[in-house]
Amino acid sequence: MVSIIICFYERLEHLRCCLDSIGLSSGHFDEIIITDDGSCEKTVSKLEELTSNYDFPIHHVWQEKEGFRNAAARNNGIKHAKGDYLIFFDCDFLVLPRTIPEHLKHAKEGRFIAGGYKNMDEADTLETFQSTITADFLNRLDKQYPERPLVKTHRRFIKRTLLMRLHLAPPQKQSLGGHFSIHKKDLERVNGYDENFVGWGGEDEDLGIRLVRAGIYCRSAIRSARVLHLWHPPVIKDRHWQEGPNIQYFNRKEIPVFCINGLQKP
Repeated sequence: MVSIIICFYERLEHLRCCLDSIGLSSGHFDEIIITDDGSCEKTVSKLEELTSNYDFPIHHVWQEKEGFRNAAARNNGIKHAKGDYLIFFDCDFLVLPRTIPEHLKHAKEGRFIAGGYKNMDEADTLETFQSTITADFLNRLDKQYPERPLVKTHRRFIKRTLLMRLHLAPPQKQSLGGHFSIHKKDLERVNGYDENFVGWGGEDEDLGIRLVRAGIYCRSAIRSARVLHLWHPPVIKDRHWQEGPNIQYFNRKEIPVFCINGLQKP
């Protein structure tokens, strides 16, 4: 069984386009979990109305808004997912039709699959909001943006994984990619996301490090499993999380493979 987990907060129009795009691959997954980091009551009501329009199972799970808690939200999604294989997206992603099948094609126990993305500009995003999401529409958008960044990222992931498996590079070099997929039991081996990460950034990098230390390495599907990242007004902290509240915790001397404040609590 395959579960798709989508992180969400307030961006209903982005989510609608995301769900429309995922619906083009509806035969390749069993359920969608929308894990909500504390959206307001009005948004939740509109979300429930939106999700009733789709003919595949969508479950909405919610947590109190206590700052930016992406790690806790993702763990909440994992806990509610029935699938033994999990694919993680964000609500501002347009998922190309071949992306979910590519994740499943590369899936293997003891590995996680990294996918790639292209950033859309504001004009194309606004056009998307007014358009019907079809495979042709997504493929046309995808061709408008250059391939070279994905090729470079794909090669970098392959090189880093090889060096880490040969113990010639530290696990700090590992990231999860723009989106990723993994067997649920492999996430449970490291206790999921570390919920001590509150505020922007660091939780994905921390999980990547702990997966590598557990012997769970990356397989890159960055060139074939890709999404388009819908534009939204930039958040300054997006690019500078290393200057934020999480960096000291991220740089702690000892990072246990099995985090304490994760899926299971003490």
